[in-house]
Amino acid sequence: MFKRESQVSMGWLWIVVLFMVLILGCNHIYGYSLLDSFLNYIGIGSWSKDEQLGWHITSFFTIPLILISMIQSTRHLKKKCPYIFMTLFISTMVWSAVYPDLTEWIVSSTEVLIR
Repeated sequence: MFKRESQVSMGWLWIVVLFMVLILGCNHIYGYSLLDSFLNYIGIGSWSKDEQLGWHITSFFTIPLILISMIQSTRHLKKKCPYIFMTLFISTMVWSAVYPDLTEWIVSSTEVLIR
């Protein structure tokens, strides 16, 4: 078994994985995610058919990774923070709502700096 300190470190590592997946998988200002862009760039496409009728391939990667990282973070940090799963769940929902506005602010700020 892990020592207490290494369990906490593993929990924090899984939280970092969670937010990296959220950054890559959430839609930004332009209405698609960075992972969508990568899949389109390598020629796979982010949708299996038409966007209205097909499967969103990006979600096959992001949803399981988000759930796994939330479960693993909870497993390693539940003794230190008993409400970690609910905190991560709420944080994930807030992130998915705030991230498009955050990217819009970043893009508009950089456009002002460039001019």
